[in-house]
Amino acid sequence: MNQYKASMDRTTKTLTILVPLLLFFTVFIPSFTKNTSGSIDFLNPSPVDVIPFGLILILVITYGFSPKAYALEDGQLVIYRPFQNKLYATTDILHVSIVDRKELKNSLRVFGVGGLFGYFGLFRNSRYGTMIWYATRRDQFVVIERSNGRAIVLTPDDPNSFVSEWNETKSR
Repeated sequence: MNQYKASMDRTTKTLTILVPLLLFFTVFIPSFTKNTSGSIDFLNPSPVDVIPFGLILILVITYGFSPKAYALEDGQLVIYRPFQNKLYATTDILHVSIVDRKELKNSLRVFGVGGLFGYFGLFRNSRYGTMIWYATRRDQFVVIERSNGRAIVLTPDDPNSFVSEWNETKSR
């Protein structure tokens, strides 16, 4: 019952730093410096006054659903996230394997996040169909095939240990 950390690769770290900075310099600063009085009329806000708060909310929600670690414990696959952990019953898991990044290279994001704090949500490709990603990097993929046909993609820092633990758990 080890916890497997999900660290970000260089691309994900770069996007996670640059996107908020870009928003800060292109939206936040201009919207707060446009008003000569330096205040926002909270009773009658203009769209320009509301946009920065909406973008902050999007950043917070995106962070809240980003994967931080994974574990196999108490008959469940646990995806640790800041807001709420996601649980999957191990009885629904058919196969766990490490896959080469080439097998997931042409995956398309259907609904989710593609780089800011990670890659998570619904993705699709020709081999696995629609998949649920909880990834923080674009290498070291572990694919979990489930009985309902919808695969889960994880990126633990130590994929070999994760798969080994799954094999040990399954053989018990």
